[in-house]
Amino acid sequence: MLRGPLGEKNYKTKFSGHDTFPFRYQWLTKLAFYLNNHGPKIVKEFEKNRESNIVNFGVGLNMVKSLRHWGIYTKVCDQDYNLTNLGKKIFSSERSYDPYLEKTSTLWLLHFELASNPELTTWFYAFNYYESLSFDREKLTNDIYTISQFSKWKGNSPNTIKRDVDCFIRTYTVSTKKGELTEDSLECPLAELNLISNAGSRNTFEFQRGTKNSLSLDVFEYALNRYWEQKQSRSEILTFEKIMYDFGSPGKVFLLDEKSVDDYLEQLDSNKNSSFRFVKGAGGLKQIQKIKETKDKELIQNCYRKSV
Repeated sequence: MLRGPLGEKNYKTKFSGHDTFPFRYQWLTKLAFYLNNHGPKIVKEFEKNRESNIVNFGVGLNMVKSLRHWGIYTKVCDQDYNLTNLGKKIFSSERSYDPYLEKTSTLWLLHFELASNPELTTWFYAFNYYESLSFDREKLTNDIYTISQFSKWKGNSPNTIKRDVDCFIRTYTVSTKKGELTEDSLECPLAELNLISNAGSRNTFEFQRGTKNSLSLDVFEYALNRYWEQKQSRSEILTFEKIMYDFGSPGKVFLLDEKSVDDYLEQLDSNKNSSFRFVKGAGGLKQIQKIKETKDKELIQNCYRKSV
């Protein structure tokens, strides 16, 4: 039986909403600018305002649908298309931290929001459940479809899952045509993180587990804090193994190895402004304690003190 969030009795899958498009450069900026200046009404009432949305965002109808989808699931806006704190702080104006998506810290934050969210079935499965470092399109599609049948998930055809897997792969990889890089090779900015790479052919890929040189300590702390809140463990002590291997944890979502997670936690422990401390458990068990509450907006601000 499947464990974790995807194994919950009433779990509802999501394999659509993006219309097969990964989010592009400037999409989130355009959305945040528009919502900041005009509010959510036109975007929310999409069916009544199709032509207006096409004109406002300068893309076709299917891309507008995709843009709305990614705005919600990157946490730039909520389900009603109101800007979130993250959307306001990072994108909403030229005085925000990264209005034109130029900083690597932003990419890591957006990736964490996607890959730690069980609502995005393929994203969550791939980063939190899939054990092998290598995969191909067909295997990943078949694995998810087999689980959907076993778990009795409703309304999930192989073709729907295949399209979602294709979009997932295009989110994190550089596409090539006849072995050549083109202007359209980098469809989604998250490909810059090099979390997934081509492995010798068009349909085979590898997860890049290990040290992430561009992942700052502040982004790691933001992710750790978000994971802590999701686990509802604000007054508890968490083990190193949880932070490394649990569903939605920084270790899983960022594809880190044990040494990398240990290094981040040691740095947090030695930082007097950090919310976390190492605690020695019985038999030398590594444990982490949260010693104070820090608001998300402050943690986001920290991510841009020394952006990569």
